[in-house]
Amino acid sequence: MGTQLALGRRFSASRFWDEVRRYGATQFNSLGAMLPILFKQPPRPDDADNPVRLVLSAACPKEIWEPFEQRFGVEIVEFYGTVEGGLTFAGPDAPVGSIGKPLPINEMRVVREDDTDCAPNEIGEIVSRPASGVLVQYYKDEKATAEKTRGGWMRSGDLAYVDEGGWMWFVDRKKDVIRRRGENISSYEVEKILDEHPDILESAAFAVPSDVGEDEVMAALVLQPGATLDPLSVMEHCEERMAYFQIPRYLRVVDSLQKTGTHRAQKNPLREEGVTEDTWDREAAGYELKR
Repeated sequence: MGTQLALGRRFSASRFWDEVRRYGATQFNSLGAMLPILFKQPPRPDDADNPVRLVLSAACPKEIWEPFEQRFGVEIVEFYGTVEGGLTFAGPDAPVGSIGKPLPINEMRVVREDDTDCAPNEIGEIVSRPASGVLVQYYKDEKATAEKTRGGWMRSGDLAYVDEGGWMWFVDRKKDVIRRRGENISSYEVEKILDEHPDILESAAFAVPSDVGEDEVMAALVLQPGATLDPLSVMEHCEERMAYFQIPRYLRVVDSLQKTGTHRAQKNPLREEGVTEDTWDREAAGYELKR
């Protein structure tokens, strides 16, 4: 197509904009926590002095969407996509934070466990079907294929809802939802709020077993360079922005988060480690949440 591509070895927030300027990039793709991490970097007078016009983003928090555009002089366009082919696009007319509407190349629905369509604003699983009607298959695994393509629709494993205007909103990965005392908690929502704390660079929220059944909320935190964990400050930050049942009981500082190829935190290793000796426990500390 006569275009050029610069491919970095890995994402580095401190080097990112210098690399963009060096290669004259007019567009880049953002995955996972890239935009929040870039936004957390100390402001520089040349932030908007860059050649980028368009950012193709996956999962940009709506709270930083417009401030990011203004600070760096770019336009963010949101996409949602699955490996199997389910695709949405959020153009300029989409509400900020929405993943948009399905592209013409596929059909998409949000369904309940019984595969019936969810009502507006009701959370369910995203399923899709390409216009070609051809569904993917797992290699030599008929059972997994049958489950993935049940009823002729691809199961995404992602939870979302559709509002009255037909716009889709991502909620969480189905496997990452935390169940605490009868409440379903989106780890994605918990992480977005934690990441707004000035001392936190990025976070991963996940479930650990509770003594009274179901789950407790735990969060692994990567702090800003030079910052130290102040659990009380984090609790106060959460209380102002979360429902009380979403607030993590456990906080643990880690040097970094293991990432997938799409720059999302790998939570299975964190779940397996669970509550470690260096974990701060809200209940053991005697901190009582305000309701």
